[in-house]
Amino acid sequence: MVDACPYLIKPLTELHAREILTWRYPHPYSFYDPPYDDRGDHYVRQFLKPELQFHSVVDRSDQFVGFCSFGIDGQVPGGDYSASALDIGLGMRPDLTGLGLGRAFVGAILGHARQAMSPEIFRLTVADFNQRAMVLYRQMGFVRSDSFIEPVQRTSYSILLRSTWI
Repeated sequence: MVDACPYLIKPLTELHAREILTWRYPHPYSFYDPPYDDRGDHYVRQFLKPELQFHSVVDRSDQFVGFCSFGIDGQVPGGDYSASALDIGLGMRPDLTGLGLGRAFVGAILGHARQAMSPEIFRLTVADFNQRAMVLYRQMGFVRSDSFIEPVQRTSYSILLRSTWI
């Protein structure tokens, strides 16, 4: 049987971490732009910390298309993360967003997490204004379990859960 998934997940490289720092999204998604300042090396070191489990998402021709993280990096200050679940953070290269690639992209990330970590529940924390992502995640079986306001930027977030076996 041939694997039809167009994406592979592998450990994040320094080159990919540096590329992420150049990404700029159109409004309102510019909210997700990485910091643009002289602390680039600091952020690259953060991306490469093993405990944050950052990974590159590449296509079948090894082109870098996005990233994901597993664990605490997927949590946002102010949320209740006391229930057991695998937190996932992710980002797709800006020029690839809005093109209908999200289902395969997120599916590859979830498949990798299921195989490598065997969690019972996946958890995503999403800014409420990001309706494009919310629609995708609902279509993929995630349900809203909680909401909160992040205390620094005062942004509203939802916590979404999904069984790993859907």
